[in-house]
Amino acid sequence: VLCQIKLVQHKKDFLTKFENEVTRLPEVIECLHVSGGFDYMLKVLVKDKDAYREFLVTKLTILEHIGSTQSIFTINKVKQSTEIRL
Repeated sequence: VLCQIKLVQHKKDFLTKFENEVTRLPEVIECLHVSGGFDYMLKVLVKDKDAYREFLVTKLTILEHIGSTQSIFTINKVKQSTEIRL
């Protein structure tokens, strides 16, 4: 699941606290600070949508400073590569 996070404010201490807290969640396998309509993009690995709901309600949205979330469920991985052509 890709989860977009919008914080309530962009103060440095809010960013730092959120980053410290989210890195402790084992379900979060990637966290990116991004530009645009949201502040962070999380890649969350869980068993199914019920497990994601449980994660969202009991672990993620209890973190301070989260203003809103948006979840995106992947249908199919079309391409994944780490290759860089020189």
